[in-house]
Amino acid sequence: HGNMMITGNFKPILVLYLIVVFLPMLAFTQKIIPMYDPMPIPPSNKNMLFYLQRTMDKNTVIYEVNYDENGKINIKDPIKIYWIDYEEGGKISQLTNVQRKFAYGIKSKLVDKRRGIFKIIIVSYKNLDLYLMPGEDNRYIIRTKINGQESVLKNILVYITGGTYLKPDVKYFEITGNEISNKKLIKERFQP
Repeated sequence: HGNMMITGNFKPILVLYLIVVFLPMLAFTQKIIPMYDPMPIPPSNKNMLFYLQRTMDKNTVIYEVNYDENGKINIKDPIKIYWIDYEEGGKISQLTNVQRKFAYGIKSKLVDKRRGIFKIIIVSYKNLDLYLMPGEDNRYIIRTKINGQESVLKNILVYITGGTYLKPDVKYFEITGNEISNKKLIKERFQP
């Protein structure tokens, strides 16, 4: 009566529970080993705004303009975000809900409907002043200040020195772009 026995019907449920709940928790507590190899440059496409990379692996988050079926910018969801999983042969995959909500997702607000300008906030980097807007050729760009210069954002590098996936040790962020006035490459580093 005091011995509890796991029946054959319950075992698959227990195994499934361990896979779904316990293993992902272990992954978040796994130690990060920084990678300092050269980072891949994702293939350019006409909709790509910028990309984000971290020194924990070569996988890259891509931020693209999100057009609706009529070729107009999607007002409610103006930026499409996805991974290029270079660690898995360049496979394209979607962000998880946790990644979208706490790390790499964005919040957007239409601030000038006539000109199609949006204020963009990356959920984990709220101090960046980013604006999604049409550029010179009416293709959308992300405009920001880099070292005090009006610039078009091209990429963000998150320099991670260790920690865990749940709490990485971030030494600095580096933003790279092109100055609007002369197209010159410009970079700025800042601490989290």
